Amino acid sequence: MNEAAEKLGVSRVQIWRMENKTETITAERLFIIAAIYQVDPYALFKGIDATTQSYTALYSRIGEIVAMVEQEVQRQDAKPPPDVVGEAVVEILRQETRGRTSPPTDPLDPEKYQGLVALLFKQASQK
Repeated sequence: MNEAAEKLGVSRVQIWRMENKTETITAERLFIIAAIYQVDPYALFKGIDATTQSYTALYSRIGEIVAMVEQEVQRQDAKPPPDVVGEAVVEILRQETRGRTSPPTDPLDPEKYQGLVALLFKQASQK
């Protein structure tokens, strides 16, 4: 609540009133809130659960990461054990979401993680 109040330039009481529908929210403020929380303004207007949107975005990102790791497996012609593949996916997801309050919306950059995946696969092959 403090973060939202600070970013909107209003008091915590006003945020509480907005959340509890005792204060009207202007269209401009709705768009600002949507930008702060990285959600579609339409979702806020219609009352669509932002958590559902976040989960959907997160699941999509996990799918992108799994596909990227699988492409790296094929590129390297590697045969890492499933737990190493899982470790690579989890570590990339951890780095992608570190310090964020919602899933990333920017495109996944596979080149950013090729070295990490290669290192994990190399370590697994040396065991």
